Amino acid sequence: MTKAVIGIVTVVIVACLGLPALLLSSAIGGGAGGCAFVGAPATASGQPAGTEQWDTDQLAIAVVIINRGSANGISTWGQTVAVAVAMQESRLRNLPHLGASNDYDSIGVFQQRPSQGWGTPEQLADPAYQADRFYARLETVPGWETTPLAQAAQAVQISAYPREYAKWTDEAIRLVERYGSGDTAVGCPVNVFGSAAPAPRNPDGSWPDQTCSIRPDPTTGSGCITPRVLHLVQQATAAGFGEPGCYRVDDHGEHPRGRACDWMMTSGGEATGSQKARGDAMAAWAVANADRLGIMYVIWYRMIWTNDEQGWHPYNNPLGGNDPSGWHTNHVHISVER
Repeated sequence: MTKAVIGIVTVVIVACLGLPALLLSSAIGGGAGGCAFVGAPATASGQPAGTEQWDTDQLAIAVVIINRGSANGISTWGQTVAVAVAMQESRLRNLPHLGASNDYDSIGVFQQRPSQGWGTPEQLADPAYQADRFYARLETVPGWETTPLAQAAQAVQISAYPREYAKWTDEAIRLVERYGSGDTAVGCPVNVFGSAAPAPRNPDGSWPDQTCSIRPDPTTGSGCITPRVLHLVQQATAAGFGEPGCYRVDDHGEHPRGRACDWMMTSGGEATGSQKARGDAMAAWAVANADRLGIMYVIWYRMIWTNDEQGWHPYNNPLGGNDPSGWHTNHVHISVER
């Protein structure tokens, strides 16, 4: 069993978004799908001290596990079992092979082993793949729907410490209740990073015309950005997504006009595993807060969301080729209203 450092928790809001082929999937629109916030206090009896809180990367992985359960038609109890297993096995971290610190060749969120037929190391590096594999095996356990958590978990994991799963029951229930869609709203996703403060509007609700007046752009030290983009950057930073790059000299697009920013999820290559989960979460956060922030479109992982009836749809890379930057598989791009 491996251990990881536990961090801080962030604010939560449930929102129906539209993100096909990404972490979160449903229909965009006001109240679509009947989603509702459900919160429960963190009173995990027997849980190790100081582990009631999770940082944004851990929460993003929990959302992956919960969302894959919904996508596979797994009940909230099954999602709870899966989250508890991930808490025990990796503390909700996508762990690489850790050599002597590992249990044999175990890797990833669920510490699954390539040598035992769970998948290739490359496949098991993806938390969504591991979650799918866990749920597939859980469904083969007779009566798992009414089985105590530790017993159901052990039937899948075959751990040397089967009783350890039980101590995460309360906390896993709390996360599934808080971030899950419930058994009657499969596919209704969550935004674990909170609601942004709204950008200023005109008295009639329209967006004021803004020039590229913030000089220099604080994210690049050159050029300029609009006040609305500065507000976006501040809100994204407050949500835990770090600083983007905004102004860029170019012959097309919104960057040279100071109306767009890119949040890198990798140093250049295509995002995978927890990097992709974090990009998925940021794209979801942007869509959930689009009306508050005046977001015109979001591009991430070969998909584009536009603030019209199209919602998420395939992105047509104008640069051609298979470059991660052109297909936006290494960064989340956000453009705001003019």
